[in-house]
Amino acid sequence: MRSLHYLFMTLMLLSMTACGEANFGSSAPEPASQAVLKVSLTGALPAGSAIIGAGFSITLPTDVTPDMASDAEAATVITSSGTFAGGIDTPSVYNAATATAPGTIAVALANAAPAGVTDVGEVATITLRLSNGAAPSATSFAISDVKVIDTGGNLVTGIGAAVSSVVLQ
Repeated sequence: MRSLHYLFMTLMLLSMTACGEANFGSSAPEPASQAVLKVSLTGALPAGSAIIGAGFSITLPTDVTPDMASDAEAATVITSSGTFAGGIDTPSVYNAATATAPGTIAVALANAAPAGVTDVGEVATITLRLSNGAAPSATSFAISDVKVIDTGGNLVTGIGAAVSSVVLQ
């Protein structure tokens, strides 16, 4: 009877190894390599106004940077989206983090519609590189120096900007 038991155990072990690599413990998933941010304009647009352009600065958390190409920010980092989809993405300005200051990106976007847009909401998609296991959330990014321009070239007051979502990939 004992030999039958050993035979059964041996067959079971052989069948388990024939199925491929057994995962008896959970291994940690690979950390995300990029964060895709959606930036939205917030607030109430004054009656009769239409937005033609927007600009803002975004402060990056530690271990978050844009892709670089030839010592400049890659063209794929910032894309007009949402209400500004198809708009003009002017070259942004990236200031790398230093020992005393975080990295920042200054963004300027122009809407493609000559009549502008009359809704606030998503205006940009920003794709950033992650390192050292960084896993930022929307609150990890600070937006400042928000400027919104109407079709007459006037500064629109009462409009802000915020990171509305972050998807780690």
